[in-house]
Amino acid sequence: MPAESDQLDFLHYLLCDLPFGYPLKTPVTRLLDTSLTFASRRELLHQQARFLDYSKNFLGPHPWITYLAAIKHEAVFVTIPTYSAQLVDIVDQLFFNELQQKCKEVRDISRAGIDDATALTCERLILLQSEAPQIEDARKSVRAALAAGFKGVEPLPPPPPEPAPAHGAWAYYLGGGVISLIIGAVIPPFCGGMAWAVAGLVVTGIVATRFVRKEKVRVDTEGAKFKAYMIHESYYSLCKKSVALVLALPFEVRKSALVDLSPCLTALDALAPERDALEAMYIRSFLSK
Repeated sequence: MPAESDQLDFLHYLLCDLPFGYPLKTPVTRLLDTSLTFASRRELLHQQARFLDYSKNFLGPHPWITYLAAIKHEAVFVTIPTYSAQLVDIVDQLFFNELQQKCKEVRDISRAGIDDATALTCERLILLQSEAPQIEDARKSVRAALAAGFKGVEPLPPPPPEPAPAHGAWAYYLGGGVISLIIGAVIPPFCGGMAWAVAGLVVTGIVATRFVRKEKVRVDTEGAKFKAYMIHESYYSLCKKSVALVLALPFEVRKSALVDLSPCLTALDALAPERDALEAMYIRSFLSK
């Protein structure tokens, strides 16, 4: 493979988020996937070995790039769970063990060439890349919650009762109408029997209509309250999970987000630009020329 192609693949590798693969299409994109066949896992091992070998070229001038490649290798095998027992062939198992030993050696040598601050920055960059999908999901959850008027991850009040169905009072009103007709038939016409019947039907109809309207308002109100609670409960669960699991957020920011989601969203929105800035500082300026 030409050296220029090697560098391009290595650049894409260092810039990619996990586990979605490279930001640009390359022949090895499909290897960074959470579900791999045994043959693909073998390809993944050889790909990782090539990247570790290529990273040694930067030990002298830019050791942090070599360090990035080593800790990115470890992140790949965490995101795409890969261990010796998954490999059927004994040759693959031996190769995997040698690869992990090579990674440790590359990491130790490159770490010795950089200071603590640079090492922490490199580790944070790989963390941001590994948490990128989760961070994006968290941003969507928190934005949706704020748009719905859900301000924080405070405990929810007790749920309202589930809406009760409308009372089946139709039989009573139907019976009242029948009784009115019977009364009209029993009372002689000269005593106003039909008038009494009509009056009874009208009164029964008015009472039934008012009752039905009240029942409809009650059922709609209870249903709306219960639906609103369920929506907020869903947002509560999503936001709490987002705040708790986004490891790239500092602890104090996650803690304050439990009270108010606005600082959480501010911090989440800042993570993508931070990742871009770190990539520009530590990777692009040295490999994309």
